[in-house]
This record gives sequence, structure tokens and C-alpha cells, in this order.
Amino acid sequence: MPPVGFARQSTARRASTRWERLRRALVAFVVTGAVGLLLWYLNVLRFDLVTAVVVALAVGAVVTLLTWVMSEESPRLKPAYWFATVREESVRPAALDYRMLRLRRDLRDATERNDRVDEIFPVVRALAAERLLAHHDIDLATDREAAEAVMHPELTTYLSRPPVGTGRRSKRDIDRALDRIEEL
Repeated sequence: MPPVGFARQSTARRASTRWERLRRALVAFVVTGAVGLLLWYLNVLRFDLVTAVVVALAVGAVVTLLTWVMSEESPRLKPAYWFATVREESVRPAALDYRMLRLRRDLRDATERNDRVDEIFPVVRALAAERLLAHHDIDLATDREAAEAVMHPELTTYLSRPPVGTGRRSKRDIDRALDRIEEL
């Protein structure tokens, strides 16, 4: 639990930053109004005095609002990069990769629809077989006992129950199976 003075200090700090922002906005308003009056005095604004004051105050209000919004939002802004790096231009976006689109569609169908055959189970099985072969030099198809000795029981259970029919698969089971494949 934070000390009592901590909350007061935090509230005081927030109030001081609000007053600082308000002070900046008011300074922007006054400076813009003064510049408008100066422009009228120098005969750059060719209006009568009342119209020039209204125009200066309107511009001052816009500048004040912009200053206020920029000071409020500036901590959350990210810098904009207008040009992509060479590497980013050479790689296709994942959204356009037909393999990722198909995998997303198959995963969605396996977990949300009752009228589609599960296309994810063969992918998960192939991933497990590939990981076993690469890291443990065990072939899942030919050496089932050695593979089961290395695999987590949850992954063994998942791989031993291939889907039957068109029922939905559990998202949690697929997620756990993928986590266990990562552990291999």
C-alpha cells in the first residue's frame, strides 16, 4: 500500500501540470491576439479595428486549442515514419500472405464453426513432428514411444485424439498444444 503522502503528491503533480498546460494555452492566446493587433496596426490586416480584434481572437482560440490538445496528447504520440526501410519494402505484409490467411481461416473455422472439417490438427501434428526431428532426432511417425517419452502428456493426449466429424475444437486445447510444442 502506498504511503498517504504519495497520493497527495500525485494529485498535486497532476494539478500543477494542468495549470502549466492552462498557462501555456493562455500565453498562446495572448501572443496570437497581440500579433493580430500588431498586424492590424501595421495595416497588414485591412479591416476595421473590431473585425481585426475578432479575427485575432478567433485565430488565438484556434492556436490555444491546438496548443492544449498537443500538450495533452504529446506523451501518447508515436513518431511517424513516412518512408519504409528497404527491409520492410522487400517483405510482403503478413496480411497479403496467402498462407497466413489460410491458416487464420482454418483456425477460425476449427474453433468457431460446426460445419467444417478441422484443418488445424494436421498442421499442429506436422509442427510437433518437425520440432521432435529437429531438436531430439526422433521421428514421430516411426518412433512413437520415444516421442511420447519426450513430449508433455498434454501434447501426447492432443495428438492421440485426432478430430472426428465437424465439431468445434477447443481454443484452449490448441493453445496448450502449441505451448507444449514450443517447449520441445
